[in-house]
Amino acid sequence: MMQLQDSSLYTAFKVSSYVLGSGLLFGFGGALWLRSKFKPKSRWCNPKDLSDKQIIVTGGNSGIGEAIVIDLVKRNANVLIACRTRNTAIDTIKKINSLYPSKGKVEYAHLNLSSLQSIKSFVENLTLNHVDYLINNAGLYGSPEKLSVDGIEQTFATNYLGPFSLTEQLLKKYPSSLKKIINMSSGLYPNGVIDPDNLDRLLEPPKSPLNPREKKTSDKLIYSTSKLAQIYYTQELADRNPNILVCSVHPGLCYTSLARYVKPKSAIASFFSPLLPFIIRTPEEGARTAIYCTVEDGIKTGAYYGDCQQEDLLPVATDPHTRIQLWNFSVGLLHKLGSTSQ
Repeated sequence: MMQLQDSSLYTAFKVSSYVLGSGLLFGFGGALWLRSKFKPKSRWCNPKDLSDKQIIVTGGNSGIGEAIVIDLVKRNANVLIACRTRNTAIDTIKKINSLYPSKGKVEYAHLNLSSLQSIKSFVENLTLNHVDYLINNAGLYGSPEKLSVDGIEQTFATNYLGPFSLTEQLLKKYPSSLKKIINMSSGLYPNGVIDPDNLDRLLEPPKSPLNPREKKTSDKLIYSTSKLAQIYYTQELADRNPNILVCSVHPGLCYTSLARYVKPKSAIASFFSPLLPFIIRTPEEGARTAIYCTVEDGIKTGAYYGDCQQEDLLPVATDPHTRIQLWNFSVGLLHKLGSTSQ
């Protein structure tokens, strides 16, 4: 009987070891496959100097934005971090100044892109003699807040309407110096939905989801729609301003605080969470295409870039009727809400 028990225990141990080993092997293999899928393929490098350039980077206090700011400062550019959180911005500035004390200058100004009044105040209080480049980097995904202070769906206000208002006001204030605008988009834009004949729906928060799965789907749809709208804005802005270069870029799937309100909903997601820094792009890798479009001279205006090269847009982002309707709707909405800077 004891021998039988020992044999059964040994068999159970062998099976458990096999299952555990297979699981680890499968997990490691899956992580390698995902890494090959999500990591950047471009090895672009251009040490171009940006001395005397004044650049505004929204959301430059952390994540991809911070990586962009660090790279620009290393190129001797003067950078203004425009963001909501002063403490993190100051910490970022201290870190950059300690690492690169003899390079470009970096400063901070408060900006809440979900508040049209904050945007207006930010532009009116700017004392810069010139602004050469604007990088609309700040973004939001899965916010627990449904509405902005202006009564607009929070994600749409932060990712689209706020950058739209900021860009238009900066173009009015710096019409001769502002020559390049980079809009941070997302590869999720094909999941967005914009009905050109019912644009008011973009401003409304969705109905409260019944379960976490519906919440996750809803967050993805809202975020994707805001980024789709941003791509349409980029194209129309380029057509209306032939003297400036404007493009949209996507950073790829990055390990940042963008989705800080989104929690893993499955065992698989929880398993892979600790591996995310290994599998997906770092903020520095995610910043590369935005820096590429900022630095290079041969960028095509109105185009969409990923992995440091131009990419074709899907039909969902190229409808001329949707583009002009969205532009007119946005301009009318901002005028109605009184966001125009004097």
